[in-house]
Amino acid sequence: MRNDSPHDGLKARRDRLAAAVKLPPAARRLLSLGLSAAILAYLGHAVAGIGWREVLDVLPANPLFYLLVGMSYMATPVTEFIIFRRWWPLMPRALAIFSKKRVLNEAVFGYSGDAYLFMWARNTLGGHKLQPPPLAAVKDVAITSALAGNAATLLMLALALGMGGGPAVEQAFTGNAMRSVGLGFAFVISVSLGILLFSRKVMSLSRRENSILFLLHSARLLIGSALLLLAWIVALPEVAVGTWIVLGALRMVVTRLPFLPNKELLFAAIGVSLTGAAAPEVAALMAAAGALHMSGHVLSYLGASIIESRGATVARAGLGGEPAARSA
Repeated sequence: MRNDSPHDGLKARRDRLAAAVKLPPAARRLLSLGLSAAILAYLGHAVAGIGWREVLDVLPANPLFYLLVGMSYMATPVTEFIIFRRWWPLMPRALAIFSKKRVLNEAVFGYSGDAYLFMWARNTLGGHKLQPPPLAAVKDVAITSALAGNAATLLMLALALGMGGGPAVEQAFTGNAMRSVGLGFAFVISVSLGILLFSRKVMSLSRRENSILFLLHSARLLIGSALLLLAWIVALPEVAVGTWIVLGALRMVVTRLPFLPNKELLFAAIGVSLTGAAAPEVAALMAAAGALHMSGHVLSYLGASIIESRGATVARAGLGGEPAARSA
């Protein structure tokens, strides 16, 4: 007589559920197109609300500004493509996947891009013996990215204060804003410490591999921030370089802290307090840069969807032959 274990019964029920909800290829493609259309409509609605006449009036004419902004924007998807290409047989066209991931994370809601990447990897690669498997890879990359971002936030705040940004910080971070900043920093530090203390339980990859990921994310943050800083200098060369460095450092602090309401307004207030006579031009440039960033999301997602639909993103020859049986 066969004596099935509870684990076998659970696996059987899971397999039956997966078979019941599995969609045919045509339906999956239709669902994917529908989701892409909905995301593009959402992004388009956000962009339509921008006063483009005012934005166009203050955007710089120097093409170097747009080149630097574009390179800064692509620093994240390029770095993540490099990371995952170390493990999986990705073709250059797979850069579109990581461009979509960034848009979803930033413009839709946090970590929705990571969920999208996991589902894409599971559907495209998950049936093959890959090291690391999709869940472990996506999870550890997201965690090391957050750790690198938290470390960069603390370092940039120290840089801003060291370069004379203290009065601007005191002026901007008062009352409720100061309490939000305090809660944000407490959260950032506690999460980072928790991950480090329980890294063996939280992380799936080796310590050496995660150290490499941390360094790659740190390099991405440094390069992306430096390119954006150079773009600002090109746009308004009359503002002192030191002022831009402090402003860039405080921008990273403001945008990365949780529990901080009205981040854009707070950053604009800091910019006005730091730049003196050039404050109106700086405020206009920051507003225009925000509109340009949102437009970049639309173009990036649309272009990535077109590129992804035009051909394979994975080199099948590098998948190691027959698919492996899915583990429980």
